[in-house]
Amino acid sequence: MKYIFYVFFVFAISVNAQTIQLNITDYSNNLPIDDADIYFAESTKNFVSDTNGKAIIDLSNIDKSDEIIISKKDYQDAKINIDKINSQVNIKLEKVGNIELQEAFISNLKAEDILKKVIENYDKNFNTEEHYYLVDFQQDLLFDSIDRDYIDVDLQFRFKKNNLQIKSNDKINYRIIGDELINKQIFRLNFYFNDISLLDIIKKMYTKLSEKRYDKESVKISKYADRYMYEVEFKNSLSNVTNWFLIDKQSFAIVEHTSKQTKTEYKKENYTINYNNLSYKYRPYKDKWILKESTKNWSSNYKEKDNTIHTNIIKINLNVRDFNTQPFPNFNKSVNEKMDIRRSFK
Repeated sequence: MKYIFYVFFVFAISVNAQTIQLNITDYSNNLPIDDADIYFAESTKNFVSDTNGKAIIDLSNIDKSDEIIISKKDYQDAKINIDKINSQVNIKLEKVGNIELQEAFISNLKAEDILKKVIENYDKNFNTEEHYYLVDFQQDLLFDSIDRDYIDVDLQFRFKKNNLQIKSNDKINYRIIGDELINKQIFRLNFYFNDISLLDIIKKMYTKLSEKRYDKESVKISKYADRYMYEVEFKNSLSNVTNWFLIDKQSFAIVEHTSKQTKTEYKKENYTINYNNLSYKYRPYKDKWILKESTKNWSSNYKEKDNTIHTNIIKINLNVRDFNTQPFPNFNKSVNEKMDIRRSFK
């Protein structure tokens, strides 16, 4: 089935303007579509629509022969030639029909089988070492709901054999410096950073699936970026953990992964995880899937020896703004990825 979308050009203004505004809505109900992925066939830039379905697109250094692509899971793609775009464009995306998805879902694969295929095809799908990633990184820490420490910086990421090298331009976009208590705490991020490649995570989950350590699992079909996808979900009710994957049906590349853990108590350690939500998203680029964004939201309580209870909340947002085979200019200062990002900046 071919994708269907409706495009309405609001203003007849030349594409020579450096920016345009996209307004993305549902074809059937006219409601705004948020979190739609907006990228190009050739350029490495990417954007995301906001809660109102709007996105401001920077066309600087974009070739007029390029093509904008708008993708949203369970919707047909929209594709527009740059040389036909005016300054403001309304786009209506049509949902993928259930009949189409049912016809595409001809498979006897279980969650365990699909993850095995992901591992077997990993090197082919996730050759991330060839790129440098320009990342907008935000780390927000809140201690006992009153003491906050926040940092927003631009970083350059480089993967080397599943290890991450980070550099900065030694500039801070925005900073809130916390009080003494939160300044004494160090939040090591190496586990989070090391898992961005997802390979170790997948191997551990595959082992647990093989050992039947998840008590609920499901596989269904959906569509994203004009490709059919496996939606794989499995749960461990004992540890209150749910894992969900969006996996390219043809290549077995991971397109999206979320892990959610609800309230879990560790009585011996006097420690409770209130919630732990983690996500990784990738975007298509030619024959590869490129890291697009990652988030981590964590809340925990712990009891001190004097029986006082404290609460930590950690929020991390990682958004890839661009990527290139060459390093980005002025990103020369090394950042210790094993420590707290705040410690690398004054």
